[in-house]
Amino acid sequence: MPPTPEHLSRRKILKRSAGIVGVIMSGLFTHHGLAAFLAEPTPIQALGPFFPDEGDEVDAIRENSDPSLPISEANDQDLTFVKGRKGKALGQLIYLSGQVLDAKSGQPIPHAVLIMWSASASGRYNHKGDDGVYSFPHPKTGKIIERIHDEHFQYWGKSVTNKQGEYWFKTIVPGFYPIDLQAKLYRPSHLHFKIIAPNSSTFVTQLYFRGDNISNNVLNQELLPNDVVIVDAGLTPEEQKRVIVDYAPDPSGKITDGLVGHYNFVIPS
Repeated sequence: MPPTPEHLSRRKILKRSAGIVGVIMSGLFTHHGLAAFLAEPTPIQALGPFFPDEGDEVDAIRENSDPSLPISEANDQDLTFVKGRKGKALGQLIYLSGQVLDAKSGQPIPHAVLIMWSASASGRYNHKGDDGVYSFPHPKTGKIIERIHDEHFQYWGKSVTNKQGEYWFKTIVPGFYPIDLQAKLYRPSHLHFKIIAPNSSTFVTQLYFRGDNISNNVLNQELLPNDVVIVDAGLTPEEQKRVIVDYAPDPSGKITDGLVGHYNFVIPS
């Protein structure tokens, strides 16, 4: 296992993370590339009420102090710890990498800004608007889940694509959480994305989880078809499949501290 943030400088951690993800990305792009190009654009989904706008956050995490940057763009792509704080985020570690591609040509889009945000491992957002149910019984086991704030989780981060349109994030699997306990409606684990690409309109979507090694995989698969965002977006079964990412151990064995997923965003120009 790699040393923890307490034992490494921020620069060394970022260098190591970039190196590890570079290994994964190089293999993925060699096997996928444009051959895996999706003819249809990535389905659009709602922004949601918990986007990290200035003043909405409970805990104002800003790793880059540049005041010209909105708070949503002031953090890096490793969400598993917060600069200047000792400790690591709770939850199951994952790496997500891929490309941002143009829907018309299938070509990579460099310099695209991806903002990713999510709930913590217990299903709590760093947002004042997330003031609903703070504890609830697990729908299968009845065990009480406490939706707690994690001061060591970054909650949102930014990745900028390189010349090959490649991006990467390191984060945790967010918790599921209730929408309506009486109606037994829950949101499955998901990641939010806002993509700002040159010469394109701002693109918003959400990605979901699948994989035998994901701790809540069975429940997530049961929740997905009735998810309120998927239903409201009117996604067909085929479109639903296109926003689910499979996570598994790194087949090369280079990454040992988390699961690896791959996703290409295909956005209209």
